[in-house]
Amino acid sequence: GAFSATARGLVPAAVANGAVATGGSVDIPVVVPAGMTYARFATFDTEVSQASDLDLEVYLNGTLVGSSGGATTAEAVNLLNPAAGTYTVRVVGFAVPTGAANFKLFSWALGSAAAGNMTVTAPTTATTGQTGAIGITTSGLATGTKYLGSVVYGGAAGVPNPTIVRIDP
Repeated sequence: GAFSATARGLVPAAVANGAVATGGSVDIPVVVPAGMTYARFATFDTEVSQASDLDLEVYLNGTLVGSSGGATTAEAVNLLNPAAGTYTVRVVGFAVPTGAANFKLFSWALGSAAAGNMTVTAPTTATTGQTGAIGITTSGLATGTKYLGSVVYGGAAGVPNPTIVRIDP
């Protein structure tokens, strides 16, 4: 039947800086506007001053809505159709070798509109059980900025959920 693939985003990350030691935590407020389809809060091993184990907890109105606690600083909390509000993102110093680790917290709030910097190409029809190629091209992205977007599918019942796309030019 009929098939379509549409771009949402790409939106640049908002970046907050902080520092945390073992056993400590830092709370960072992040506003998610109404009408967002996806929110992501993330830390990266490459964006911390020393190899550490930092974890994330995300709260809305005092209620834990997501967490990530792996063995490094590579952590992410993803929220589908998040409620509007000011989220508290807690960065927890689970294991920092010496002193405090300086880190960057990245956050994205993705709406339903295209930003004009990503184009999606796809077949106009699809058959259950068959494959097809979907292409993504980007333009106008700033080097050193992390972007988030999605590819939304349509055309018939039973199409997959959107595919989340992160681009780091």
